[in-house]
Amino acid sequence: MLVGCGSMDLSPKLLNRLASLGQALDNRQQLQVFDGGLVGFDCETESEVIANVAQGEARRSPIRSGAGQRAASDTWRRTARQGHNFGSEAHERAFGTELRILARHYGTLAFEDQHGLWAVVSSNPLGPGGPQINFLTGVIADRRVTPRAWAFERIGVRAKTMALKHTNFPDASVCAFVPEDRAWSPGEGLVAYADHLTIWAVKQLYREHIGSWPGPQFGFGALYRKLEFQPQEWCGCLSDKRYADCHQASDLLASDPPAHTEFRAAFGCDYSDRKTPGPVLEAARTRWKRMPTLHQVFSLRPAKIEFP
Repeated sequence: MLVGCGSMDLSPKLLNRLASLGQALDNRQQLQVFDGGLVGFDCETESEVIANVAQGEARRSPIRSGAGQRAASDTWRRTARQGHNFGSEAHERAFGTELRILARHYGTLAFEDQHGLWAVVSSNPLGPGGPQINFLTGVIADRRVTPRAWAFERIGVRAKTMALKHTNFPDASVCAFVPEDRAWSPGEGLVAYADHLTIWAVKQLYREHIGSWPGPQFGFGALYRKLEFQPQEWCGCLSDKRYADCHQASDLLASDPPAHTEFRAAFGCDYSDRKTPGPVLEAARTRWKRMPTLHQVFSLRPAKIEFP
């Protein structure tokens, strides 16, 4: 029997389900994401997944948490029939349709900002009874700026983010994919982005409970790889080799000062300096009652496009 060691307790059934999903990712199998972030295999239907791994009634509606979140999602559904619900026409044109589609598939809260919006997306990748992950996602109206997200395994006064793995930047935002992969573009919409975040969360949960990162991954530089990669994981250079058979030996021989310099040049901070911004943590601690501005948070890791 598998024994989980993560901070979020999993039943033996859910732990075995997580192991199967991680092994599929490690074997480069494609997974699909259903409503609420429920992750399954290509051969499964949503009802089959729920029947296999969950207790309670099967349901199509998104998994939600937090007081008022159901009302917020229902409001977005009504908005689809009754017209825009944003304070500005510009925000409605930029985000209205896209956000209403997102709210049909995920529990969603939205907050307008001068430069775009914050969307809190609730995802339950292992289904009812499993951990719920809340992604605080910032989306800039200028779509040349990629959205940024922070993953919380717990909100409220004891808010806690998921572990810093593939959160390489100074602001510790999620790195669910690299742009070079062309895995997601703004034209694909926020649902596809939330799906990428959800699969990333499955990989994080697998690492936390089972001990390694499943599937291909990108890891720039000797310092990052030797500190975070396990020998059996795929190497971060995208060589289609395991780390032990690829960069591990040379990474272990790399001297620390040049390795730290390389990391600093790539990410704009030291490896140990990565941390979730205080305003982002405050938003989660207050259950989204105190939201930061996008400029306040995004300026901590400047984008290529400057704010006006």
